[in-house]
Amino acid sequence: MRSGQIKTEFEKEKGYTIVTLQNITLNYEMTLPQKALLIALGTIVLGSGIQAASLKGTITPTPVSKKLFLYLHQGDQVFVVDSTTHKSGKFQIKSKDKSFPRGVYKFGIDPLNSTSLILSDEDVTMECNSKNWDKATISNSKENALFSNFKNLNARFTFEMEVLDTKYRNLIPKAQTDKAAFDAGLNQLRSKADSLIKDKELQYLNWKTQNTELFFSKLIRLLSADPAESPETYITAADFEDLENLRADVWGTRVSNMMQKFGQQDAEKWVILGDQVINLSRPGTVARQIAFRAVAQSLQPLEQNGLNAGYDVAKRYSQEFPGKVSAEFLKGFSPGPPAVGEMAPDIELNDREGAPMKLSSLRGKVVLLDFWASWCGPCRHENPTVVKAYQKYEPKGFTVFSVSLDQSKDKWLAAIAKDGLIWNNHVSDLKGWQSAGSALYKVSSIPATFLIDQNGKIIAKNLRGPALEDKLRELLGP
Repeated sequence: MRSGQIKTEFEKEKGYTIVTLQNITLNYEMTLPQKALLIALGTIVLGSGIQAASLKGTITPTPVSKKLFLYLHQGDQVFVVDSTTHKSGKFQIKSKDKSFPRGVYKFGIDPLNSTSLILSDEDVTMECNSKNWDKATISNSKENALFSNFKNLNARFTFEMEVLDTKYRNLIPKAQTDKAAFDAGLNQLRSKADSLIKDKELQYLNWKTQNTELFFSKLIRLLSADPAESPETYITAADFEDLENLRADVWGTRVSNMMQKFGQQDAEKWVILGDQVINLSRPGTVARQIAFRAVAQSLQPLEQNGLNAGYDVAKRYSQEFPGKVSAEFLKGFSPGPPAVGEMAPDIELNDREGAPMKLSSLRGKVVLLDFWASWCGPCRHENPTVVKAYQKYEPKGFTVFSVSLDQSKDKWLAAIAKDGLIWNNHVSDLKGWQSAGSALYKVSSIPATFLIDQNGKIIAKNLRGPALEDKLRELLGP
């Protein structure tokens, strides 16, 4: 069987990236909740002449384009909230109120040719380099001074971790030739990595506690881990209700850190934690969109283990918030098995006598689509549970459609007889992992099951043990 655990090895910890832009265009489509939020923030309505905060400065060399844009972050996306034209390289933008809505912004020619900065009630001065926007210098701003120190710290941290990663890779050959030396070297690298992480977290804590009045303190809190936090306190509903928390690309890191901290190497726990995060956000809100995107991206690494949980979440996002934005986001994920709520793809394979049989021929019944094989120990261990459920609920409209990944017909039929799989719906093309049925359902490990309702819609996946009978009792009665 194929492991559902997450593959891990000693490797560099990626530095935090505050701004991650994917598939952004100047005419990026806003959803209604996003438009409503920006209107509520006062960023796309005219001000009333009160004293305003400002962003001003110069840009050299003078760019050909006269137009400059101010973008506001909402999670990992950015949206135009203001624009101006420069005169001989000089520019100025004023807030529509006495303060810019506090958050992380980008300012420049377009999202990719721009500088990240924090705006609030400060009058910020910025000197930009149109050839290298990362080299912009910002003055008159405590927020951005700390922001700059933060980015510098993470650049140093990333460099140090890359050095350790190189040393680890050079150490790997000794694992076969000198195990004692390998273990000693690995312990040294781990100790150094732990020290680097501890120093970074200590600096985060200092910044967070010494600058509580600044937006920057919120940024740091969402990017750091408190050892005393639990899965219930690490991310809360209140975090999603605070609009300022939404104005930075930190949620991917926050959710990923949560999964690593509390899910460890158990992929199923990662999925459960992801659902917990999504359920903390109110349906139809910007926070909900941010939660969907952050959870999907955090689950995406599971694809290397054959688990497409990230795709499932991205699919749910596209269904709850249909449009170009979510459709484009979904394209970044490998399609996994059909998700709960989708219609079950039809399977047509030969039965034990060589006659074709369709899954759809069982429409009108609750069907357990079961991928298994005679050589699969966990499948054989689960078979008595399936038999018990069939015997109890078949009179109420339940049946099983078993797809074998065997290559030997004799072994397949012998296992059916030995395990007492008394239903008639047994099919296989005897192609093992190359089975057309497993390819259609993106099955990469077995046992794998899909519970399908009377209308052909998937209503649950991979129910094990008592969970299967509990669900059937819910659907068909005791």
